[in-house]
Amino acid sequence: MEFSIRKYLRAQYSGSEDSFDVFLKSIGIIALFWLSVLCVYVFPVGIDKLFFGILMALFWISKNDYFWFAFFIIISFNPAGFFQESSAEDLRRLPLFNIIPRASLSVLDLFLIIAVIKAISKGRKTRYKDVLGIKNIFIFLIYLLGISIIQGFTIKTFISQPLRGIFFYTFFFSFPSLVKTRKDTFKFMYMFFPFVFQELFAQCYLLYTGEYIQTLFNADAVMIIFRDKLMYDSIRSIAHGYAIVVMSFVFSMIVFDSIDRMSSKAYLIIIMIAASISVLISATRQTILMFALMFIIYVLFVTKNKKSFVVQLTMIGLVLFLIFDYMNVLDINYTLSASINRLTGAVQFQNGSIEAEDTLEFRLTERLPILWEHIKRSLFLGYGFSDEYFQYYDGHLGGILIGLLQAGILGLMVYMAYVVKLYKEVLKYIRIFGQKITLTNTLKSSLVGMSGFFFLNLFINPMIVLNFQSRPQEFFILMVLVSQFINFGRVEYMLKRKLKNGMKSGMKPALSNETKRS
Repeated sequence: MEFSIRKYLRAQYSGSEDSFDVFLKSIGIIALFWLSVLCVYVFPVGIDKLFFGILMALFWISKNDYFWFAFFIIISFNPAGFFQESSAEDLRRLPLFNIIPRASLSVLDLFLIIAVIKAISKGRKTRYKDVLGIKNIFIFLIYLLGISIIQGFTIKTFISQPLRGIFFYTFFFSFPSLVKTRKDTFKFMYMFFPFVFQELFAQCYLLYTGEYIQTLFNADAVMIIFRDKLMYDSIRSIAHGYAIVVMSFVFSMIVFDSIDRMSSKAYLIIIMIAASISVLISATRQTILMFALMFIIYVLFVTKNKKSFVVQLTMIGLVLFLIFDYMNVLDINYTLSASINRLTGAVQFQNGSIEAEDTLEFRLTERLPILWEHIKRSLFLGYGFSDEYFQYYDGHLGGILIGLLQAGILGLMVYMAYVVKLYKEVLKYIRIFGQKITLTNTLKSSLVGMSGFFFLNLFINPMIVLNFQSRPQEFFILMVLVSQFINFGRVEYMLKRKLKNGMKSGMKPALSNETKRS
């Protein structure tokens, strides 16, 4: 009936009840994180396995799957520098589960396995269309595995490196199967936001005390404190949960002008500013430029009320600056000027020539020639996930070179073609939906985020080449979310057309069984 369609559409949009739920879940995820810290670093050894085993059981029976996906992804991103330990010999680290003889599973590995089983047994029965062709990634993985066999690899290296990274792509199946509504998809993004403040606090703590916050929980932790000559030899306080900061910045833009917003706009602006301060303090040049690029595109082409957005951003930024200055936690002027000096001083023009400084010079003069010489030996096919790939992998030299190293010219062309396809598909649905549905602006904001990740991929942090680390891949997570948004938009578009046609013909259209399941 017409009433059923209207009721269904209204139920998709967020209200005060959802805002309160996000508030409670945000407190809950922070509390669960700090309890994880205590179990790993403070409580007797062995408690950590029991604790995470209980969490896996809770995930299995829970209906709030978005919460658990967010939690296990976040702790895999080393929030505030915790859980960085990766060696099996480390006494204090996220536990390893020896389910299979002579092969251990990390917390994320085990979660992903349980998520797939839960998706098959309890997940959505009617699958959404793979509108972005994400399944093609698995075909390309088979190709890379073939190249790996040709180039040669050891079982030990394969199990410890690419196998876990490849398994992360099950996220494409398990997340849409278990996170079934657009409300829960937006709640998933909200779970990242509180950790931006935590990251910023950890950075300020290092600048203020000269020690990492982890030492409060693990006095034996050996962590190098970086000092940079372009920053007057001051401490460079890197955000170890860097991926959380970047994703939160992108997510806050996606949510800001959305009808699914479950908080005040002021809160989202604070997230944007806090994330920006975090990367400024980190003095991560490429990410500073990435944020600037996304911000400019977002303001020019996405934001509905540009003047209001800029005014709110300026006012809230000024208030936060005054609070930081009043509390005197750190010398803001000195810290920011040191970070900006590192950004502007990376490349200088002197005596008629261009000179690169600090780490950039080392990358260009020492590491780049080594990587390029190896790429040339298998320029057409690359090295797949072979042992040689891991021997010469250098993530600080950008996604283009690592794409050549992994897949050669042929594979890099496939990568680029797929990225172009992603843009074309998203733009196609933006044109189709127009202003007829409520998710068009969400797709525009997501496209801004994709552009930021692609920009970052060009120069540093390979994000589009296929994953091999036992941690999530930010660009892929965003792709799955965009696929969700498009499918939710298709359902809304279809229902509104049916409602409109029904009103014209005087009929009372009812929801089909397939639509109800969606």
